[in-house]
Amino acid sequence: MNRLADKTAVFIGGGSSVGSVALQAFLEEGANVILVDIDEKYFERTAELRSRYGTDRVRTCIGACTSQEDMDAAMRFAADTFGRIDILVNIAGFHGSGHVHNIEETQWNLALNVTCTGAYRAIRSAILYMKEQNGGHIVNFTSLGGRGNRGVAISYAASKAACIGLSKAFAMELAPYNIRVTSFAPGTLDTKQFTRIAEKGSVPFKLPPGGIPGMPGYSGPLLYNGQSVIKDRPVADLEEIAYALVYLSGDESDYLTADCVDMNGGILMQT
Repeated sequence: MNRLADKTAVFIGGGSSVGSVALQAFLEEGANVILVDIDEKYFERTAELRSRYGTDRVRTCIGACTSQEDMDAAMRFAADTFGRIDILVNIAGFHGSGHVHNIEETQWNLALNVTCTGAYRAIRSAILYMKEQNGGHIVNFTSLGGRGNRGVAISYAASKAACIGLSKAFAMELAPYNIRVTSFAPGTLDTKQFTRIAEKGSVPFKLPPGGIPGMPGYSGPLLYNGQSVIKDRPVADLEEIAYALVYLSGDESDYLTADCVDMNGGILMQT
């Protein structure tokens, strides 16, 4: 407990299922938290938890990572509210829809704009404060979909892989300022406790000939089934994802930077 005592964390995409569960872990570990998301409805998931801890520990802020002005305002709000910014967790992402046969350019552009360029905008704003403090931790929430073939939307895979590369570049550039930058790539997550909120800007798409691996009606080779190799543990609990984020955000991981941390139950095994 109290591994993040007196630290201030900013969650971009803080109203997501991951952000909602991570909020409790960060508060339990002593952090103050600013939740940033595009609509008030996303914060309803954490209403009871925020009421319990009060506004002296957790606040919300409306803002989109697709806007540099919004990210600048969110970081200014965090610094004005809690005095500093120690941790930035970029959770916001956009799945989009479409595969190589039928991806729409708008979906491709939006996925890159949210998942990769959005993280860039948030980091660009946050490091102004972290540099003054001579330290900070930045964690970019990516995905196994950016690491290995999962049969996901091509826009999703490309944007997550781009964010991993962005993390490495920032880690090198910010190392002289004691700022660590990592990416975190989990596999399939158990989000059934949360009602899915439709992504803003996402559109339906038609399946390509033969279908898509892992989806009903697919007639080609099975490339990915979304199941871990751990017995009786096909997917990850959000609580264990949350505490991995706690580790990556705290002093215990001070020697870790530039790496992409995989947590996928052995779906992707590398040497």
